[in-house]
Amino acid sequence: MEAESSPAINPERFRGQAPGLHLASPPDNIRFHMQEPLDIRHLRYFLAVAEAGSFSRAADRLGISQPSVSQQMRDLEAALRVALFQRRGKRILLTPRGLIFQEHARAILHQLKNFLQELNSEPGQLRGELHLGVIPVLNVPLVPHLLGSFTADHPAISLTVEEISSTEIETALEEGRMDVGLGFLTHHSPNLRYERLCTDEFALVVAENHLWSKRRVVHFSQLHQQRLLQLPDTFVMRRMTDEICRRHQVRPHMVAEINAIETLLRSLAPLQAATLMPKIALRGRESLKLKAIRLQGKKLGVDIGLLRLSDSAANSAVAAFTSLAKATVPKMIKRLKPQSPGSQWSRAADKRS
Repeated sequence: MEAESSPAINPERFRGQAPGLHLASPPDNIRFHMQEPLDIRHLRYFLAVAEAGSFSRAADRLGISQPSVSQQMRDLEAALRVALFQRRGKRILLTPRGLIFQEHARAILHQLKNFLQELNSEPGQLRGELHLGVIPVLNVPLVPHLLGSFTADHPAISLTVEEISSTEIETALEEGRMDVGLGFLTHHSPNLRYERLCTDEFALVVAENHLWSKRRVVHFSQLHQQRLLQLPDTFVMRRMTDEICRRHQVRPHMVAEINAIETLLRSLAPLQAATLMPKIALRGRESLKLKAIRLQGKKLGVDIGLLRLSDSAANSAVAAFTSLAKATVPKMIKRLKPQSPGSQWSRAADKRS
């Protein structure tokens, strides 16, 4: 793909009131001053170098010569009057100002791409791209149904779904690499908007061969020294369950740490162990023949919802997905019912869900 064919951005778009380019809300009152126009080519070349960590590798990916990439980056730094790159051995790294420029360059290209796609769409039909991040525990229970409904209503929107951690979703949203996230509402970032869709509860998940599989309710204090499989503490869900255990002064016996939810759930029967997860984790996994036993204790609820940038309302694809999720996910939670004798909720849990 020849990068020279990219359209140029109108220089007036970036000049603003004062001489130079002012990217949206840079931290520490840093401003980039430009005397020359900035166009799409500068942004694309810059991001290619930043991601490749090398001028030559970036040139290969762009399909142009390495001297051309190097010259464009020298011109960009000269126009901005700041250093964007620094050498570390053979690798090219970004300076602190380069990191700021990278965040906004990504956002500008993403917004421009969506704008051009919407501009060329039929009246009343949404076009563009939607990059969705979802935490592992919610991927199987929620995403297939949401994708089916969304693509039926908006067939011209291209969807990308990435299963990553809550922390990674927040970072990707802030850096403009993702449009919307589906996960637990941690409220960690002041730059993000957290919208609750529903509240679930942590339950004790067991297989049919577990000694407690016939029980309807287990008091949380009874989990002391019980055999549990757990996620690593890099998962927000693990940190939540650790806090719940501390609150109840319970120390379970951890049989194993497993960093994949599907593997963890499939290991419950062979290891005759239990795990702590929201009840929704079993939706779509009926074939595993697991049971979620209601727990009796303090503050076992967990809010599930959408994460997006505070100023993302202008993105019509994000608005459409948000509207669908708000209308659909609460109903999906309420419909958590027994589907087979081997994969059932306790009656008490049915009443509470």
